[in-house]
Amino acid sequence: MKFLHVSLLLALASSSKAQCLTSYSFSADSCSMEGLVSSLQAELISTGCSHDAATELQLVFGGNEEIMTTVSEACSAEGYLPFGEITEQGGVFDKEYYDGGTYYNEQRQSKDNNGITINKLSNNPGERIKDIYKNISQSKGITFPDTLTNFEDCDLNAAMCCFVQDRQAGDGNGNCKMPYDERCTDANPADNTDICYVDMARSPTSSRTSGGFALFEGEEEDDSHCHGFAWAEDSTDTSARFKGNNLFYISMYDHLTQRGYARNVPGAPMCGCVEKMPVVTRADCTQIDITEDVTFTYTEADGLSADISNLDINFNACQGANNNDNDLSAYYERLTDEGKIPTEKRDTFEEIVVGKTYCREAIDKFLDDEGLMAKPECKYGYPSECGCPNVNQQDYRGDVAVTKSGKECQAWDDQAPHAHGNTRNNKPNAGLIENYCRNPDNEPEGAWCYTTDPDVRWEYCHVDECGVLPTNAPTTSPTGSRVSECSHEKDQNDYRGDISTTEAGVECQRWDEQSPHRHSRTTASNPSSGLVENYCRNPDGELRAWCYTTDPNKRWDFCKVPTCEDNVRNRQLRGQQ
Repeated sequence: MKFLHVSLLLALASSSKAQCLTSYSFSADSCSMEGLVSSLQAELISTGCSHDAATELQLVFGGNEEIMTTVSEACSAEGYLPFGEITEQGGVFDKEYYDGGTYYNEQRQSKDNNGITINKLSNNPGERIKDIYKNISQSKGITFPDTLTNFEDCDLNAAMCCFVQDRQAGDGNGNCKMPYDERCTDANPADNTDICYVDMARSPTSSRTSGGFALFEGEEEDDSHCHGFAWAEDSTDTSARFKGNNLFYISMYDHLTQRGYARNVPGAPMCGCVEKMPVVTRADCTQIDITEDVTFTYTEADGLSADISNLDINFNACQGANNNDNDLSAYYERLTDEGKIPTEKRDTFEEIVVGKTYCREAIDKFLDDEGLMAKPECKYGYPSECGCPNVNQQDYRGDVAVTKSGKECQAWDDQAPHAHGNTRNNKPNAGLIENYCRNPDNEPEGAWCYTTDPDVRWEYCHVDECGVLPTNAPTTSPTGSRVSECSHEKDQNDYRGDISTTEAGVECQRWDEQSPHRHSRTTASNPSSGLVENYCRNPDGELRAWCYTTDPNKRWDFCKVPTCEDNVRNRQLRGQQ
């Protein structure tokens, strides 16, 4: 079922007709703009009205903004719980909590005099939060704390919490074993993300400074966990209407009370609008799903009202685009695809939640923006018969298969004579084909391989270093065979051909350009993905090869890449005619 784009519908409505209904009362499937328009349309048809619901609403209430405000006020009339009543300690305390500076954030479990493990927050505020979760949050709205500076002006329609410590034992999320003393802190708070960098100027009251930054290379931030949510522009959409409930669930119930970790990333707030948060690779995601009985009533004297009953609110893992669930980026992509969040906001969002392979590029871009020297992009030929030293030859895709000492390389698919974890399943973008020398783990001296010598596990290979080669380098190997003009991998991450149009026939945008679509998929962040020209590739584990398009209204689309037959595949891999 396609989602009704209400704002467009109202914009197209004509205001040159007379109002059909001076009063009405009817049920709807949700207290939202969509629910009102759908039910009002049915009512107008039954009365023989000549115009549609959008026109009727404009005749009664005026323009789009006035209509949206009216419906939003009607749907929140059941009386939301003010967010400040959750802690009952005032706005200053609540701000400090979301910065990471209260005893809520600092408390640990410990043993009492009888040796029983206790959580000092289990009674206060634990019991109150559990009571609000059970008796209010699942049946009544909670206001969003947009008066707190961390949540003011969430321009990207998303908020996120990031934690770096876990204190609760026995919840299966990587905790200290019971019993333990006061000093015990956990080493793994359900690690689900990498922190790329913290720009302390984004939220100066949280970091107690107006400047400074912290960079994290690889896993230097240790274990960290981010969890967020997003909402539609339409204030009556379920995601926006109950975003206060979602914040309460994630920050108060799920993590503070249930999971037991609420320590912020140093220099950053614990929770806030995503644009105030650290740049990270990913975040878990919770969405709100509801059922309710709604009756809309309108009279000229009293205006529009909504009677809501049997409201049932559920907190579920987000259902994202491309069947990616429990992932904030995928859910954000879904909302933009459905027209619920403007597409241009996604470009900025992706500069903050950058994806699992783009931390290095995000750091480089930040350093460059700050006027500091970023690592240069690697320039290489196509296909790569040499390795770029700037990326430790991670881009090498040639067929050298012996080590510097002359030992034959073990095939990456084999586990003998040396068992290992560097396989195509584990490293899908590393080009682990046959027994060719590669660098899947960024070894400092370049490409390497496991050897067929049982006594020598691995050695470096002798691979030529690339210079700056022309982009029109030949697409054949030294043996003369075409390289990867088709794909033999299910997700087509091995494709290195020159198809440069989408399935729909739209020309692809070049990977080294940022117009019409800004993005982070470049040769610097994906040195082994073959991101040259505007050729279709799969640098991020999508279902198959794709590209950004030159159509400003279509961000990206899949390409039609042929599948290799087995005999063709064998010839290509071995450089045979």
